[in-house]
Amino acid sequence: MESALRPAPPGFTSNFAHSASLGLPVVILAGICLLLVLLFAFTHVYARVLVNKWIFHDYIYCLSCLLGVVYIAFSIPLGLAEPFGKHVWDIKTTTLTKTYMSLLHAFTISTGPMLWLTKLVIFTFITRIFNAPRWYKNSTYVGTILTGLLFSQYTCTVVLACGPKPEDDVKSYINGFRTKACSSPDGVHMVTGITTGIFNCLTNLYLLSAAIVLRNALKESTRNSKSTYAIYASGLFVFICSFVTMIYKIKSWQDSDITGYQVVLDFTIILEVVLSLLIPAMPSIYEIWKFYTHVEIIERTTIGTPNTIWLTSRSNLSTGPSTPAPSHDARSWRKTHLSIEELPYRRPSFEYYRSSTLKPLDTRRMKALPATPLPALKTPNSVKSMRLPILLERE
Repeated sequence: MESALRPAPPGFTSNFAHSASLGLPVVILAGICLLLVLLFAFTHVYARVLVNKWIFHDYIYCLSCLLGVVYIAFSIPLGLAEPFGKHVWDIKTTTLTKTYMSLLHAFTISTGPMLWLTKLVIFTFITRIFNAPRWYKNSTYVGTILTGLLFSQYTCTVVLACGPKPEDDVKSYINGFRTKACSSPDGVHMVTGITTGIFNCLTNLYLLSAAIVLRNALKESTRNSKSTYAIYASGLFVFICSFVTMIYKIKSWQDSDITGYQVVLDFTIILEVVLSLLIPAMPSIYEIWKFYTHVEIIERTTIGTPNTIWLTSRSNLSTGPSTPAPSHDARSWRKTHLSIEELPYRRPSFEYYRSSTLKPLDTRRMKALPATPLPALKTPNSVKSMRLPILLERE
């Protein structure tokens, strides 16, 4: 008689007839998310290279994206395996292989560190785009430590409670899975999984609430990036994914089914991880667009001759007979702005009012001309170059 991985609970019977694969949604989602994570990670790194400014958040983000790609790619062979997604009482022990059991065990172990890295990325990202007050910075330190401890506890529980016993063959994996500590409703693995899911959902709710509370402290560069609504919408979806994960963990505990809800759990966890990795890269899209399209003129901008290597042949075409040709060389010094009206305003200093009869209201529309580099005199008519010949003539 064929035996199931665990006996069916009251009211259920084992069904070994169906053999359809249930992991296709997870495989499709993982393939799409891999492309999105790689694209957004490249966008963020390219934006940091353009502005030549790297901070601690950028290094954490690159590390999280690297591990996130490995984590998502790891779910593809797991979703293609035959027993994936079936109820624990519908899985025959003879169909289990060491490859599937080791993939399932490794994927469960890596879930804790991956979720902790995504929380660390969001904590540092909010600190970066907001003028965060002291209370949020303190909560960042506390939240990073608490989430690290709790997710580490979940990882250690999976290793100790569900690990292969006593060796590493298929029978040892099955023995470790059948233990009371791993798959029983009152086992330490199920209880720790529910606690971790609830804490993960509350952490995402706190991060979303903190971002909404600090919306008035958003930095100008991020506010102009047109990505604020996308960031908040993605944060809301992250919270929804963690909430759905928590609900199905509770249902898995009630039904004593550790594998039956695996498709939904892996789907929501992967989606949560991917959205957490996409959010920090959203402002980078505007930074790249601004770098190539926007020319910022400030008070210290130097207006001088453009580099002639970028001038095309059309710039030096001769004019028609009705228009006189310019007498100066095309490479001569000239201004590059279109009009004086494009220069920014600047309030005059108080020293100007002390020596002037004008009032601040009269000089409100005064403009500050940028520093213009005038060419130095290098001809023999300069005083410095004429000094030596004059002295020689007097002798």
